[in-house]
Amino acid sequence: MVKITFLGSCREVGRSAILVESKNGDQCVLDYGVRFTDNDRLPFETDLNNLKAIALTHCHIDHSGAIPFLYKKKKHLPLLTNCVTLDIIEKLINDMLRISKYPYPFGYHELNHMVNNTFFLKNEIRHKIADDFYLTFYDAGHVPGSVSILVEVDGKRLLYTGDINNTKTNLVNSANASQIPKIDTVIVESTYALKEHPPRAELEQDFVEEVLDITENGGNVLVPAFGVARSQEAVMILDKYQYNGNIYIDGMAKLISKIYYNHPDTLKDKTYYKKALKKVKFADGIKKKKEYLKKHSVIISPSGMLKGGSALKYIKPILDDYKSAIFMVGYQVEGTPGRNLLENKIFEFKEFDEKRNTNYDLNIEAKCKVKHFDFSSHADGRGLQDYINNLNFISNGKQIFCVHGDQESTTNLASKLVDKHYNSVAPEIGEVYSL
Repeated sequence: MVKITFLGSCREVGRSAILVESKNGDQCVLDYGVRFTDNDRLPFETDLNNLKAIALTHCHIDHSGAIPFLYKKKKHLPLLTNCVTLDIIEKLINDMLRISKYPYPFGYHELNHMVNNTFFLKNEIRHKIADDFYLTFYDAGHVPGSVSILVEVDGKRLLYTGDINNTKTNLVNSANASQIPKIDTVIVESTYALKEHPPRAELEQDFVEEVLDITENGGNVLVPAFGVARSQEAVMILDKYQYNGNIYIDGMAKLISKIYYNHPDTLKDKTYYKKALKKVKFADGIKKKKEYLKKHSVIISPSGMLKGGSALKYIKPILDDYKSAIFMVGYQVEGTPGRNLLENKIFEFKEFDEKRNTNYDLNIEAKCKVKHFDFSSHADGRGLQDYINNLNFISNGKQIFCVHGDQESTTNLASKLVDKHYNSVAPEIGEVYSL
């Protein structure tokens, strides 16, 4: 009998980790991430002595950040992913270890073992990891390189969606449930199960019109964006609507942009991406950065929630300028500086960190325009329902597990699916289910 143990992302966003075990005891972990809280950052501990492989859906730290921990005991454990995802997680985890004050129980040594034991899987190619135990990757539409994972074990078929997006974007192809073979069970993300995203085309046009209005009237626009995918999506939107002003990219977004450039086959339209990137200047040097603000520029820079990052190098003069604007393009978690700025038009941030070489003590009321554009890379409630409805289940059981969302989102989605005659549940941490 196949067992599924939920090691993370249960009624929470963070530390995604699912353990699948065959009747012979062979094990495979799907994702192994961290969450950024004071306690319980790593997945739930369990016996992983017969672990045959780790399969990774995508690069984000909440899915990948704890993988090096698994190499403390097993030096030659196969990590199954793709080349663009490996390039990014190596940089992200390295950066996490370098700047974090949290005492992670692993380090660069384990990270190196992870890199040296990575194997690349092509999408829609079946890969055997143990007796009667197979994995197949399918496009998830979330970020470049993101996949959903079909697990075939002991005659059962389990789909783990990871983070999915079935809305059309500019950077990657959207997820398509009709590509997935018949399944017994699905583990589905629930991040935006309670939300409906605004129409994408209208949102993009509004964003570019607002940028034009600010820059043509003598202001600057700061776009605090996640370095992975969201920054590059913003660049492509500006190019799509033929914005010809100054665009600068800074921080981690510069590195990720170059990685995508070197892996063009992971993009929806590599020619379009390269064309858009040619219009962008990569920010360099403190003195030069001051000059950018004199040119009525768009500055795209992490972090996406203003919890740090290179965006802070620009924020003070922009906050003080009624002609300028800060346009948020990602979700703002409650309690973050970005959320506070959106809700109260006050930016508060304190940080003294020798590792980051930072010394901030800011409490500024925004004179500039502040606005949110919901360029999400996750499916919303309607999108999740459509995706699930288009899956083809082998039996009438239609077993569904709702993860990767807060308690309200996961339980609400599970309840709605029960009303539609699915066998659905929002599992709790450490729970074990049988197929």
